[in-house]
Amino acid sequence: MNTRILFIPLLIFLFTLCGCGRIRYPALPEEPIAFQMGTFEDTEHDFALFGTLEYNGRTYIGYGTISAAFGQEDVDQCIGYIVMDKNSSSHPNPNDFNTRVYTLMGDPDHNFLMDYDNTAGLMNQPSFWRAIDTKGKEIEIPQCIDDLGYDYWK
Repeated sequence: MNTRILFIPLLIFLFTLCGCGRIRYPALPEEPIAFQMGTFEDTEHDFALFGTLEYNGRTYIGYGTISAAFGQEDVDQCIGYIVMDKNSSSHPNPNDFNTRVYTLMGDPDHNFLMDYDNTAGLMNQPSFWRAIDTKGKEIEIPQCIDDLGYDYWK
């Protein structure tokens, strides 16, 4: 079999993997929010500790990861970055603005936030935060989010 015939599909696959399908995340705004991490303990279930973010008077904790349906059209705008201090990272650096926080399209009430480290490379995935005041309420969960099954949300 001709090796050129095998090589062309391989090249197409590599170009797709390296850039064509990559999401372009919105840039930091001129006056970004510097999110300080906090903690929340789930005393109702398993006393699990969650990192928290505060936004517009609401507290958010971890909820999920991306689903296979995630795309650039799901990301609304960048609103700030997570300060990498002793509460948020194993290697604190308060001058690191790379873990960005975003709102989502189709979530006008901002029940969810997304974070993404824009320097972590191809295998990095966004994670999603959910406002704790939505617990037990019927809200629409964006299709781009896969629930991680934390006991708090059950």
